[in-house]
Amino acid sequence: MTTTETFALAGFVAGLRWKPPEQAWTRNMPRVVSTVSDCLAELLPADQDRLIESWQQSLHAPWHRSLEHAISAVRHAPPGSDAVHVWSMSVPTAGVVELRTLLEEWIGDLPHPIRVNLSQPTAAPPGTVEGFEVLGFDLGRIHTWLCYGLHEEGRERLGIRPGEGGLLTTLHDAERVADLANSNVGTPEDITWFPALITEHDAKP
Repeated sequence: MTTTETFALAGFVAGLRWKPPEQAWTRNMPRVVSTVSDCLAELLPADQDRLIESWQQSLHAPWHRSLEHAISAVRHAPPGSDAVHVWSMSVPTAGVVELRTLLEEWIGDLPHPIRVNLSQPTAAPPGTVEGFEVLGFDLGRIHTWLCYGLHEEGRERLGIRPGEGGLLTTLHDAERVADLANSNVGTPEDITWFPALITEHDAKP
């Protein structure tokens, strides 16, 4: 995967890859999915961040401000669980202001990890780029295109299919699917969809 686009780090999550159940709506999905959305995946709770007061934790979960915080959260994995992964989400620099504005309209000036990172945009730390995920913002929740069947709409209308891990291989394909979703094809009008670059990082301290 190559792209000349530049990206800004939004935040980190720590958790398990999602294994779709064998049901009709998952028939065109890979067996194992990488996602930063807790709509589908089991993501670990945020560890204590000095910027975040305890009463704010539920508003900010499952997002972590730094790689250090995400790695620290790995210790909350249930005993005997599958391998825990740490991923970063980055957005094209052209989309930074829009996503930060959506967050601030919802949460004000509270230090949500994504808002904090996008206020001073930097690149994500080195890792293994996995691909692009189409995500949707709605009142603090980050949805994934898979839970709304947009992979089917993308296949039927655009000829775009999810690749390995349920991700897309190009930013262009992710942008096309996000544009389709924002035209309210099978999704609620109040969700704003955007493309994101997903990178895996070493989960060991």
